[in-house]
Amino acid sequence: MNIGKKGVLGLAAILASTLIAGCGNSPTNTSQPANNKSLVYFIFTGYAAPYFAPMAQAVQQAAKYYPNLTIKIVDANGSASQEITDIKEAVANNAKGIILNPVNGSVTAAAQQAMKQGVPVVAIDRDVNSTTARDVFIGDNDKELGYLQTHYALQYLTNHNIPTPWHVAILQGTLGSSTAIDRLAGAMKALQPYITNGKVKIVLNQSANFETSTAQTIMSEFLAKDSNVQLVIASNDAMALGALTALKNAGIQAGKTTYVVGADAQPQSLTAVANGTQLDTVTHSPFVEAYWAVEAMDNILQYHTLPPKNFDHGDVIIPMTLVTKANVSKIAGWGTPQTVPPLPYGHATSHAVASS
Repeated sequence: MNIGKKGVLGLAAILASTLIAGCGNSPTNTSQPANNKSLVYFIFTGYAAPYFAPMAQAVQQAAKYYPNLTIKIVDANGSASQEITDIKEAVANNAKGIILNPVNGSVTAAAQQAMKQGVPVVAIDRDVNSTTARDVFIGDNDKELGYLQTHYALQYLTNHNIPTPWHVAILQGTLGSSTAIDRLAGAMKALQPYITNGKVKIVLNQSANFETSTAQTIMSEFLAKDSNVQLVIASNDAMALGALTALKNAGIQAGKTTYVVGADAQPQSLTAVANGTQLDTVTHSPFVEAYWAVEAMDNILQYHTLPPKNFDHGDVIIPMTLVTKANVSKIAGWGTPQTVPPLPYGHATSHAVASS
């Protein structure tokens, strides 16, 4: 779950009657909107990392279908402390709901306090540390994602008779975030049998904060000391792209002697997969996550509807697709579909994704 060769989705026109764009440092709308509209804060990690931009695009597009909601977009600039401030601001400004993309788990207490004060919280992509801090979580199964990207790579190395032991470098995401924790756990689940039988040796396991430049620096410094690496497992495509640049600068041919895997279906990584320099990626659509979050919030505020019991812990899991050279031509950037399917419970409907 995003537009590969078709290009990244552009921002839809902001509909003034239903959307108020804001930033974490410049509060506006200090009271509940007129006309009985419900003020909802969308607080997210921010625009600095390209992965999160489709979330804002989705919120903007979804807003027109829910005229009872006034949605304020708040960019936390990648700062957990700023996000905590933003959550408190939302409560102080009489927000009726918060859609929260946590920077990391440290924002949990602030989200819990909002819930205690009667403000429902829908968490997306990254989860908070306790189900008492949100009503709904919408995102992927990150343990499965980490397993998928890694298991495919290990099978590939096996099938292509790459000599063992394979030296593996792991680039983790933001420390303390649920995505980083769970993707690492999934990768380790796939790796453990190979570690046990001596076919895999982990030579690097470090956080690159989901950032391209950080991943490039870490890999470049490591490769200067030891260029014997057969597999790089990056917890997202931004880091995979940084690793690919580091390999190229070190004179190592990615896709021939060293293989790199990622996640997110970032457009540049889809190109790399098609070219054979990146081995795989995994889609899970930040666009769909955010779109469903608006529908989930509307279900809470208008119909008092939460996920039924078959959604364990209120988790709504986004479909994922393993992307390789065999199917990359069918995958759009960030995994964004042409039509967003309806939220799989409550009152919801499918909608076509607006073109740029």
